[in-house]
Amino acid sequence: MRIAVVNLTSGGLSGGYRKYLSRLMPLLANDPRVTALSVFVPEAAAAEVDRGIDVRTWPRQHAGTRFTTLVRDVVASAPDVVFVPTARHTQFGNLPVVVMVRNMEPLTVPFDGNTWAEGLKNVARAWEARRACRRAARVIAVSGHVRDFIVSRWQIDRDRVGTVYHGVDEAGPAAVTHAARPCTLFTAGSIRPARGLEDVIRALPLLDADVRLLIAGQVDARCAGYAEQLRRLCGDLGVVSRVTFAGQFGPSDMAEAFWRCAAFVMTSRAEACPNTALEAMSYGCAIVSVDRAPMPEFLGEAALYYPVAEVRVLAEHLRAVLTNTAEHDRLARAARRRAAGFPWEATRDRTIQELERARS
Repeated sequence: MRIAVVNLTSGGLSGGYRKYLSRLMPLLANDPRVTALSVFVPEAAAAEVDRGIDVRTWPRQHAGTRFTTLVRDVVASAPDVVFVPTARHTQFGNLPVVVMVRNMEPLTVPFDGNTWAEGLKNVARAWEARRACRRAARVIAVSGHVRDFIVSRWQIDRDRVGTVYHGVDEAGPAAVTHAARPCTLFTAGSIRPARGLEDVIRALPLLDADVRLLIAGQVDARCAGYAEQLRRLCGDLGVVSRVTFAGQFGPSDMAEAFWRCAAFVMTSRAEACPNTALEAMSYGCAIVSVDRAPMPEFLGEAALYYPVAEVRVLAEHLRAVLTNTAEHDRLARAARRRAAGFPWEATRDRTIQELERARS
């Protein structure tokens, strides 16, 4: 099968999406079922894909011309199927197109805490994703939660929607023991209202004074107001000295934070596939998470759950992880077991299956 992977984006790639490309594309390229793989990306993103792969680029400004040049180049590469992982629609002649839905914020909480401008952009993103799904030969959902939404809310034929989980790398050496971990809570991801970081900040005053919170992630464009609200909240609660906004972390910093934290906290209001939580599991982190889908689908027994904004419940769970060695270690063992169930090889196999089904 000849595959063209077309990343319809204006140029920026999130950390999770960069990892998806860097891990999955080589697996597809080296699979005997794939006779040719071409990966089309904007010029600014070319370095994100393995150099041993056929990577083709287009100028960023071509996004405003309905990708005319890109479509011509994709069709000229003569693929059997076109895979668009970004849930955007463009017609590639008569070629079957498979799209992937991997962002739930525009679909479920477009305005929640966002500026009007960002909310309207989310509405446009949701409209485009729905349009792409309706016109695609097949749709890949990155979780059962996403699949249920697509089928029930958008009325997409269930038989046209498959579920393919993202993978996670094995973390490597043994985890740090509970006794060696400082009393640091860790959370990571783009800082925007849908992250719900106010929950864990509000929980800090309910915990012992030596408990610290490390927040990794850059402030998304147009979300500076939310970041400032979080800083004011820290001041109002008297926890400024206990919270570190560390900015964007690279892979080594992320690994160190996962190894050293006492618990990883997942507060997000809208996730399709919680990639950072999957990574936390691979490091044997004890996890406390919101109970909102799709968290239980991925984390299973490897997390303690609290209802969104129920800060006292969150604090109780965190206290249990911080003070009860047996509970911490139980969650850590469960996390490692759970993470082993999400290999990238399974992502490759299920992706190929979905692409093959689009041709039939």
